[in-house]
Amino acid sequence: MQLTQKEQMYLKDAKHHEELCIAKYNHYTQTVSCQQLKQILSWAGQQEANHLNTVSQLLQGQVPEMGGQQGGMSGGQSGQQGSMGQGGSISQVLNQMGSQGSKQQSGSTSGSTQQQGGGGKGQSYSGSMMPSTTASQTQFTGQGMLSDQQICNDLLTTEKAVSDMYDHAVFESTDQQLRQALSHIQKEEQGHAFALFQYMQQKGWYQAQ
Repeated sequence: MQLTQKEQMYLKDAKHHEELCIAKYNHYTQTVSCQQLKQILSWAGQQEANHLNTVSQLLQGQVPEMGGQQGGMSGGQSGQQGSMGQGGSISQVLNQMGSQGSKQQSGSTSGSTQQQGGGGKGQSYSGSMMPSTTASQTQFTGQGMLSDQQICNDLLTTEKAVSDMYDHAVFESTDQQLRQALSHIQKEEQGHAFALFQYMQQKGWYQAQ
């Protein structure tokens, strides 16, 4: 596969983004206190590593084996297989989150019930929440520690930026196989953001509007 200069530029940019995502997910998996969140971040980090491998192959002009991976953002990850197929576990995690959230909701106040209301799977995770930007600069300096909520904010912001980058890369690609590969990665990035959104909504950290 012959790449144009613009395609090479986007792929190099994607490679840097994926390396940063891997570093963040690996670091935050060891940092967060919630076991469910650890599982989500570990799952997403594994997929980011697969994305980096795919992008590296594309930069070399190779067409990666995509298999039958057409899963969606929620339940669809369980059907993904092949070189990027690390999505099966997240459906179990989200199902556990949903069942535990129902138990918590039954014993909570009416105010917390309102936080949970209206948060169906059909809602977008790109709502009006403002992520924390001040504290995110302290994590890698050793001068402070982020809370689980701040970590989720940071990762959700990162995923939105990465997904947007892939969106532009797809439209700038001239090769159909390249477009399909990048589009698939973008869908999985959206899946990461949706998993973070569901977790944050359950915790009352994200009120979609």
